[in-house]
Amino acid sequence: MPDDPQQIWDEYYQRIRRRRIREAEILHAQMSGDDVTDSTVLAIDFRHFSRDEDSILGLAAQLSEHYATTITRCETDNRYWQLDGTTRPDCIDGMTRQRCVDWVSFMCDVAQSHGCVFSTWQLTDLRGSRSWSTEMLDVDMEEENK
Repeated sequence: MPDDPQQIWDEYYQRIRRRRIREAEILHAQMSGDDVTDSTVLAIDFRHFSRDEDSILGLAAQLSEHYATTITRCETDNRYWQLDGTTRPDCIDGMTRQRCVDWVSFMCDVAQSHGCVFSTWQLTDLRGSRSWSTEMLDVDMEEENK
């Protein structure tokens, strides 16, 4: 096991990033199966977390350029801060598989740049009152790689 904290963080981040990208692929496939097209208008809600308040504040400042954000203490473990963000009241369309993966990759990368972790997200079709969330997914990358 590596002793270098930066190496441990980098390896953890890469595992999380691979998992989030796989979740994006799965969610997009589910949405396609539910007749969501590139023209379907979607709202995006998401969550990041960190143990460091300054880190989460820095991430919020960057994301607030394009998203509404709120910061709170994590309800289940008050050692952590969480950032909840949304596109609401605005929505997006054109959520192709590649755009979904690119958005998730960006969220992972921007979180890491602030020492935070991109945790979960949900896409909602406001007209059809349907939603797809990563909270219902259990992606085991070790199993996927076998």
